[in-house]
Amino acid sequence: MVPFHKRIQINSLTLFTLALFTSLAMAQQPDAGKAAKKGRGKAKTSSAELAKRMTTWFTEFDHTPDIVYKTVGDQKLQLDLLTPKGLQTEAAPLLVYIHGGGWGGGDRYRCARPDISGVFKRCAAAGILCATIEYRLNSPKATAFDSATDCKDALRFLVKNAKQYRINPERIGTIGGSAGGHLSLVTALGDPKDFPGDPALAGFDPKSLRCEIAHYPATDFTDVKLAERFVGSNRAVLMFGGPADQKADVIRLLSPVQLIKKDSTPVLCFHGDKDTVLSVENARRLFAKGKEVGADIQYIEVKDGSHGFGSKGTPSIDEIVTLASDFVISKLTK
Repeated sequence: MVPFHKRIQINSLTLFTLALFTSLAMAQQPDAGKAAKKGRGKAKTSSAELAKRMTTWFTEFDHTPDIVYKTVGDQKLQLDLLTPKGLQTEAAPLLVYIHGGGWGGGDRYRCARPDISGVFKRCAAAGILCATIEYRLNSPKATAFDSATDCKDALRFLVKNAKQYRINPERIGTIGGSAGGHLSLVTALGDPKDFPGDPALAGFDPKSLRCEIAHYPATDFTDVKLAERFVGSNRAVLMFGGPADQKADVIRLLSPVQLIKKDSTPVLCFHGDKDTVLSVENARRLFAKGKEVGADIQYIEVKDGSHGFGSKGTPSIDEIVTLASDFVISKLTK
């Protein structure tokens, strides 16, 4: 049981950080497209209705909704699987989407965003399965490390059940934006041994991931200046499970700049140079570190792009979708 004085501290921290979580979550919404806004606007919409919307959004796929991949306490964590219609093979490549929302918000239906849905649609034409997952959101009961562990477990579940869902477990990639860009990087770059999760899924980590795409991610919480809003305030208690100076190991494990190595999963990163939510310096640092260690990493800076890219960025969202799709398809199918 949590001591009373710590419960009071946690409650005050929850109020303190609510505005911060909201600002990160809302920053991703302006360019999400009408469909995504509809899906987010009714958080309590029934699973049947959301499944119907997914079917409408992604007509190129057969939709398998609400697959429970893990249960934590009384919380069932779910994913949705999209199978290209008319898929011929029994072992197809898979792209897994990890949503954003400031680590404390968002849902798996943000895959309707144009920068993600466009990639999904091109994947369908290439015979690539797509999944969109949920994870524990940051709260007094769950840290960002728990979120990352859930993402690892979602992939473990998909590998464990690869035959049932017609997945080739050796051809899996990840994609995400903002907090989801960060979590997808940690999922792709982090050593599975550092993120032990559900014992029922132990031993089912992918042998390797073929590719990772990160849109405007956070990349280095070890740099106090770059990550001041997270580590230089009481928010660190919620994000990392304690004050930053007491959680150095956790912070390192959640910092892609510290994880990337020569033999890491190939990475393609996009970031707007006018991003005021997560500085473009995040992507620049990751790219520089990747080049330093000899990793397979590409970086495209979106000129005049905001958080979520916006409508004035170059390359445009349509061009970003094309570049990202080409990367995914080349890595997963060749």
